[in-house]
Amino acid sequence: MDTGFSFAQPDDYTQLLTELHSEYCRDQPEDVLQYCANFFNHRLQEQRTMLRQQRNPQNFEDNELHPLAGHNQMFGDQLSDSDKDDDFESIEASDEERDEFTGELLSMAPPPTYSRDRRTSVSAESMAPTQGRDFVKTVIPKSPEQCARIRESVGNNFLFRSLDEEQYQDVVDAMAEKQLPIHERVIEQGAVGDYFYVVEHGTLDCYITKNDAEPVKVTSYEAGGSFGELALMYNAPRAATIIATSDVVLWALDRVTFRTILMENTSRKRRMYETFLEEVHLLKSLEPYERHKIADALESVHFEDGQKVVTQGDIGDHFFIIESGKAGVFKTDGEGTAHQVNQLSRGSYFGELALLNDSPRVASVIAQEYLKCATLGKKAFTRLLGPVHEILKRNSENYYAVINQQERQIE
Repeated sequence: MDTGFSFAQPDDYTQLLTELHSEYCRDQPEDVLQYCANFFNHRLQEQRTMLRQQRNPQNFEDNELHPLAGHNQMFGDQLSDSDKDDDFESIEASDEERDEFTGELLSMAPPPTYSRDRRTSVSAESMAPTQGRDFVKTVIPKSPEQCARIRESVGNNFLFRSLDEEQYQDVVDAMAEKQLPIHERVIEQGAVGDYFYVVEHGTLDCYITKNDAEPVKVTSYEAGGSFGELALMYNAPRAATIIATSDVVLWALDRVTFRTILMENTSRKRRMYETFLEEVHLLKSLEPYERHKIADALESVHFEDGQKVVTQGDIGDHFFIIESGKAGVFKTDGEGTAHQVNQLSRGSYFGELALLNDSPRVASVIAQEYLKCATLGKKAFTRLLGPVHEILKRNSENYYAVINQQERQIE
């Protein structure tokens, strides 16, 4: 049973997300984005109505903002075109109205009271990276079949979509087995949650209780299902009660382990990327804080042995840095024969001139074993730091060296 606790109380932001999650689990909408938009729009209108009523209680009836009619309309899966138009019209106020209302909010807002009526948060967990020290990973033995089921269960979960292959494997390795009997309450609505669960075997039912009414069953879980992911993000009260309807075997991941894995790997990779970026001639003019931004924006990609990373003659828009593995550089001569002209390994980079222009690739790069790279596109680079040409001009010597390299490759 989930018995984790924390001394930190949930804030308004966490409570809002918890309420959204509870409503979502109950209604199971098909159009998730529209559902969330309706939820927040409804809450925004309620807040505006309350604030206007507090400020002008006598004139409130004349100035009242009308909330959307009916709970079912507010949170239904399907909305008519006129309903959606009404939603957006309520959001898209004129600049003048928004400025006026912002002024009202500022004038009505109470002074900050960051610790009013509550203790300072106390937590036993440390989220600070270990500053280069080796992070001891938790590895709990599992069969390949069990690992595959866990991977499949968390593969489409929003919380895990941004993890790279190494982080993903660390999460799977760290999951601990929990065996619970039938009728056991795995989590209790309102309790503080510290675990995310994947169902290995058995069945469970999910119930939500509102306003002291009878619990309502909203969904069921069986092998391959997962629940409790919000506990990995927030110290939020559980939004539902989960009860085993048979003997169950669960894989559990605690919040501290997940966040430690995520932060440690992210910190370590950032340091590695920044070291690699210092060797890229095209980017030597970057300031340290700019290199830090690029390191955070790099994405991991993988290639199997023999797979092409870039193809000679194609227009490139990404550059690559090798994290692990090897790749061969091949040039095709006039007779169509490919010749290997170089081999790249960890720390090597290629395709960087794609950030500078739209010239065709001058060679093909092919993975010669399992290859892991960090990559960034021209559009993303420009969005973060602006055109590469302007950065290059900060260092005239390096600028001309890169331009000469570009001209030689074109020739």
